[in-house]
Amino acid sequence: MNPAVRCDEEHALLRTEARRWLDERFPIARVRALAESDSGEDAADWQELAALGWLGLCVPEKHGGAGLGAVHLAVLLEETGRRLLPCPLLSSTLAALVLVQSGSEEQRARWLPPLVSGESRFALATEPRHVWGAALADRLVARVGEDFAVLDARATGVEPEVVLDRTRRAGRLGRVSAGPGEKLPASAGEALARLTPWACLALAAEMAGGADALLTLTSAYTATREQFGKPIGSFQAVKHPLVNVLIGVEGLRSLVYAAATALDAGDPDAETLARMAKAKACDVYVFAASRAVQLHGGFGFTLDCDAHLYLKRAQTTRPTFGDAMHQRRWLAEKLLGPAP
Repeated sequence: MNPAVRCDEEHALLRTEARRWLDERFPIARVRALAESDSGEDAADWQELAALGWLGLCVPEKHGGAGLGAVHLAVLLEETGRRLLPCPLLSSTLAALVLVQSGSEEQRARWLPPLVSGESRFALATEPRHVWGAALADRLVARVGEDFAVLDARATGVEPEVVLDRTRRAGRLGRVSAGPGEKLPASAGEALARLTPWACLALAAEMAGGADALLTLTSAYTATREQFGKPIGSFQAVKHPLVNVLIGVEGLRSLVYAAATALDAGDPDAETLARMAKAKACDVYVFAASRAVQLHGGFGFTLDCDAHLYLKRAQTTRPTFGDAMHQRRWLAEKLLGPAP
């Protein structure tokens, strides 16, 4: 339950380069502009993600990917969460993981290379509604009854959904059916069992990055905003909430990297740690966002305050693959046994 967290120079280099590129490519003004655009993203960004190797980060090298592990994935998604990346990288990554973990060798050889290169855009659909990145996807790794299948996105009749978080667009599938050749050999239950720990880790890492960005944003504001001739950050009523956010973020990051290390090591406690991280992330991210709105004062209650972008991301990410209550119920049954 306490694996030694493994972060080395390679992980540090990935973090440095990812943060540099994301800071240059996605300043908050551009994130806002893309959020207000029709598609919600720039197609050129997707090709750059492919060139950076991020679309195939966890895809085996023989299929064109980088063949890296869960710690690398956590580092990358923490940084994309920090910048509210307005591209469906997460959905594509989860779709790739389903193919890697549960697809046949023929399906992997057919679909993973175009996914990694950006030639085909994939999205994961565990249910017909609220599929991230569906509108611009060519292919969907979608649940069809008791199976997963690789579907032509156009044949499913994707319709855009009204979303709270416009930095992360979603669609709804109109028709979902699959022929025998499109189905993955593993059942939906088996595929989800393999995917869920990785999905919980990925979401928790992204949420940790967002919460940390809110801490930085709010701390900077309270250091410059003055009341009664002093920065408001000098008042205990402001210091204490910020310290609580800091404690939450650091605890969350510890869980994220413990879970990632356990997944890479094949530790049997990996899923427990990943679900603990997701539960913690749901609480910490929303708390950080609410404190950011509050501590920005009157300005914080206007949409011009950047904290609202993170608050919307926190609220829409929270239920994906189970909110905090769902995760704690699973953990209670796992650790303590079913309720009488």
